[in-house]
Amino acid sequence: MDIFKIPLLLAISFFGLLAANWGVDPAYRFHGLVIALVAFSVFIMALRRAGEPPRQATEAGAYCDDVIRAGVIATAFWGMAGFAVGVLIAFQLAFPALNFDWAQPYGNFGRLRPLHTSAVILAFGGNALITNSFYIVQRTCGVRLWGGKTYWFVFGAISCSSFWQRLWGQSIVGLTTR
Repeated sequence: MDIFKIPLLLAISFFGLLAANWGVDPAYRFHGLVIALVAFSVFIMALRRAGEPPRQATEAGAYCDDVIRAGVIATAFWGMAGFAVGVLIAFQLAFPALNFDWAQPYGNFGRLRPLHTSAVILAFGGNALITNSFYIVQRTCGVRLWGGKTYWFVFGAISCSSFWQRLWGQSIVGLTTR
């Protein structure tokens, strides 16, 4: 792998220097210089680590998979909740008789649409992204997540903010402006 990575990093730093030299705009020159410096720094690090075996986790099963399992469960929950509300409001839009009188004003299309949009985009998407990031960072680096149990704080903050904003801030209490 180092056979491809080291020359590629050297070529990127060279093209960054070319961009910094030939650029007409000062911002273009600056970013060419930044690319050259970062690529050259990574090139030096790759040279120093050339020939070393890849790093592995300290012991078998040492990855923090418990937060990933919780993230997958939360992602599935918010996906099912958001998609179920989406199906309901799609049927309400197609069949206006489904806007029941007993559910007014909290069960109508206007109140449920922001709930669906936020649940799918922010809660489902946010949990999916942070869970995916937790999984990929550990496997790519070959080590556990840094910071003890602080990853639970990050996951909890995203999940709690998803719950609070979606349910109380928008639909149930009626804090939407329309």
